[in-house]
Amino acid sequence: MTKNYPVKREHPRFNVDIRVAVSVADAKFDARTRDMSRAGVCLVAEQPIARETEISLELVLTFGETGTSEPLKMIGRVAWCTALFGSYQIGVKFVKMDDDRERYLNMFVGFLDGTLAPGDALPSDDDAGAAETDADDPFAA
Repeated sequence: MTKNYPVKREHPRFNVDIRVAVSVADAKFDARTRDMSRAGVCLVAEQPIARETEISLELVLTFGETGTSEPLKMIGRVAWCTALFGSYQIGVKFVKMDDDRERYLNMFVGFLDGTLAPGDALPSDDDAGAAETDADDPFAA
């Protein structure tokens, strides 16, 4: 029997160690990421989470010694969970993605892939149709 494996993932993964606050029903605990993409995240945690469980995630990037990002708050569904040397590796797919969450996730991943730096921001939807700045306009920034 031949298995067909996908040639390439839709979204690249970034190997990154980020602290994550995880909420499952009434339980809350900390985990770490192993890797992350625009589609989901691989967590390493001390406790297992059952497949198909919906969870809330809060991820915070650290910049240098003291800088941190605003928390990225995501909803995910557990795709798989396996034991890993006394802890658990948990694959989570992001779900319930509205425009604001998708926009913030893209900015967050932009920091990971190097296309954004702290202090940069993605252009807003309002900026997309903005006209060129008039040099004679006293209110132009």
